[in-house]
Amino acid sequence: MLRVAVLLSTLVALAYGCPNIISRSGWGARKVNCLTAMKTPVPYVVIHHTAGAACNSKAKCVAEVKAVQNLHINNNKWCDIGYSFLVGEDGNVYEGRGWNKVGAHAPSMSSRSIGISVMGNFMNRNPSQAALKAVQELIKCGVSKGFIRKNYIVKGHRNVFATSCPGNSFYSLIQKWPRFNAKKVYTPITADTAENNIEFLKDMQMPTLAPEDAQELEAELTRKLDTKFARKLDLYPEGMVFDLNNPSRSLLAGCPNIVTRSQWGARSPTCSTGMSTPVPFVIIHNTEGAFCSTRASCSSQVRGIQRFHMDDRKWCDIGYSFLVGEDGNVYEGRGWSTVGAHAPSMNNRSIGISVIGNFSRRTPSLAAQGAVKSLIDCGVSRGLIRSNYVLKGHRNVNPTTCPGNSFYNLIRTWPQFQA
Repeated sequence: MLRVAVLLSTLVALAYGCPNIISRSGWGARKVNCLTAMKTPVPYVVIHHTAGAACNSKAKCVAEVKAVQNLHINNNKWCDIGYSFLVGEDGNVYEGRGWNKVGAHAPSMSSRSIGISVMGNFMNRNPSQAALKAVQELIKCGVSKGFIRKNYIVKGHRNVFATSCPGNSFYSLIQKWPRFNAKKVYTPITADTAENNIEFLKDMQMPTLAPEDAQELEAELTRKLDTKFARKLDLYPEGMVFDLNNPSRSLLAGCPNIVTRSQWGARSPTCSTGMSTPVPFVIIHNTEGAFCSTRASCSSQVRGIQRFHMDDRKWCDIGYSFLVGEDGNVYEGRGWSTVGAHAPSMNNRSIGISVIGNFSRRTPSLAAQGAVKSLIDCGVSRGLIRSNYVLKGHRNVNPTTCPGNSFYNLIRTWPQFQA
């Protein structure tokens, strides 16, 4: 029966001229029961990139889609993967929320758009021809099936939200596509349209949201939706700090899971110097040692790093402010308010965040990337990092290859980076 169902699905896809779509069950999606139906056909198609690892085989792409879903559910606290569909450089399409469920990919536009994200980081290159063909075929498929309007408009994520997505190179390419329109759209949120935006706004329990993105979202809410009405509907994201007298200072206060020193088994420091906060700099490192993907293995790695720093380098404690594992956890080092030993001449005015592992040839997992961004936003929301902070790699402040070539190329695309 399963083989017959797959065959019928393939025949239907071919009849509509659709690309090969790997269903949720086909890639092993986690089961969810929280999605909201979307009225179709929709007027918009929004193009994204995941900004994470690329994939060029079905096996690798399946692993990457699972990682994206885990990031969106575990770190972003969404109820499911945010995109409608994801596309791999293997030429396959991977079903996310699908054609008729509201996504969580474009603020205030999720309820009237299909969000298509190509897996990889396309700041400096374009997706493969196979991926580009799959995206174009998927759009045509949606039109032919009646899920996307015939007079649809294509936009990049940056046209509907404050972001660099879908990457500079890819964005330059989609500007040449039929039906592309660069005009920025921030859909008014009113009492009449609020019901359609509940799914997005509740999904926006998003600790990785950049401060300027949170400000844009809240400014829209403040302009277009009566505050009392919004609070009555519980539309504001959980953890949002809202100042009616100064909406521009409103931020999401959600923080990642921070494993304390006592929890990972830290030794007591032999000295401690207080640091004046908020600090103006965030410096990104890699430890250059072994990777870790579980709390047990990451805790072991952090203890080993502390031993190395204290016993071999004769420092009074582990050098970093925080360490991040590819399990998505943050491990407390010297913390927010103690001067670290991670960047000469910058230690007393920066938070040093080191991802555990060597990232010369690959980027950290999406879970680790999300935890780093969440930690920075957490520091800003708590007044420990300046809102106009400057992000740097270790190599920008000291002669070193840290945080690894691949990771460094990634953080160069992050908000507030300065080389």
